Amino acid sequence: MFGLSTIFLLSCLIFAQPIADTLKYSSNPEYIRWFAWIAFFDNLCVIPFAWLRYNNKPIKYSLVRVLQSLFQTALTLALFLYIPLSFSQDFGLKEKVSFPFYSNLAASFLGFILLLPVVFKVRLDFSADLFRKMISYSWPIMIAGLAFMFNENFDKAIQIWFIPEGDAGAYGGCYKLAVLMTLFVTAYRMGIEPFFFKQMNNENAKDTYAKVTEYFTFFASTVAMGIIANISWLKQILIPSSSYWTAIDIIPIIVIANLCFGIYYNFSTWYKVTDRTRIGTVISWLGAGLTIVLNLLFLKKFGFMVSAWVTFIAYFTMMITSYLLGQKYYPIPYRIKKMTLFLGMLMLFSYIIVVFFDYNLWIGNLLFIVYTGILVYSEKICCWRKSGSKFWSLFC
Repeated sequence: MFGLSTIFLLSCLIFAQPIADTLKYSSNPEYIRWFAWIAFFDNLCVIPFAWLRYNNKPIKYSLVRVLQSLFQTALTLALFLYIPLSFSQDFGLKEKVSFPFYSNLAASFLGFILLLPVVFKVRLDFSADLFRKMISYSWPIMIAGLAFMFNENFDKAIQIWFIPEGDAGAYGGCYKLAVLMTLFVTAYRMGIEPFFFKQMNNENAKDTYAKVTEYFTFFASTVAMGIIANISWLKQILIPSSSYWTAIDIIPIIVIANLCFGIYYNFSTWYKVTDRTRIGTVISWLGAGLTIVLNLLFLKKFGFMVSAWVTFIAYFTMMITSYLLGQKYYPIPYRIKKMTLFLGMLMLFSYIIVVFFDYNLWIGNLLFIVYTGILVYSEKICCWRKSGSKFWSLFC
């Protein structure tokens, strides 16, 4: 990791100006250098963070993550509110837009410093065999990660060329609220992957994978329902400019799309534990292909709502495809009927909140309580049920 990261860092430092010219930031090549250093330190932290997760040290893992976030937030606020601009400029911060970038770099470096006790456990002993295995296993996942970046960012990157700037800005502004679900899914992914790998050789691994996926689906769908039910006041905090609210209808779609991506991530366990990561790459690029093609075909004609629906279609397709292939190559006994039922209820309740009640806070939270109540009660029913009732089998 250190060797590959160093090659990347040196490449970015040497070619910072040409890269900045290409991205139309010719006057700010320092941004490229900062981003390269951020990526460098973040990459060096990947294995130490994985070591903490693998060795069941969630408190230390969380402590480092939280300290990084708090430090980055505090430094950003200090640069904007308290530190004189003339002092900041002495450190190369020419414009205020650079403050968050610099804070991100400082936080990444802090994370590396805090993880030095784990880093020092490393002994320099290059293994060509391990390196080959690592590259063979991980390059398809890297390519899949590139596809994920297309799914997440392609729409926002091209909208300015196809729709009015105001609409593109509104889409990006409202997307911030949907990021609440993205953060939830990302945090889950970071924590659960080492657990999945530790279980792969256990006799009951498939049952464990099924339970984890089911409870993620139920809990995450409740979170999604809570976000959608409370859009009316969340938008005032996270999207203070009312001019952006013209794109507010993208939020339920993006939230549910990210839920589908989280479920897809759980369904993708099969190709990771069976070393079929290349199939995962194909599935990811299936989603990316839909994102690219559908946006290019319909964005200009139908506007920013196309991008939201395309995101949903891409992640939903990836979720279904991964499930079907997984049941063929590594069948896992998911309670798929119940998962489908509550995903469908989430979509139905969201439709009612948006179309019939225009994000009414009271109706939204009433449906949220009903949804949560049905989910909790159905789980209790599943604990009791041995009667073979066909009706209750939908909930179990």
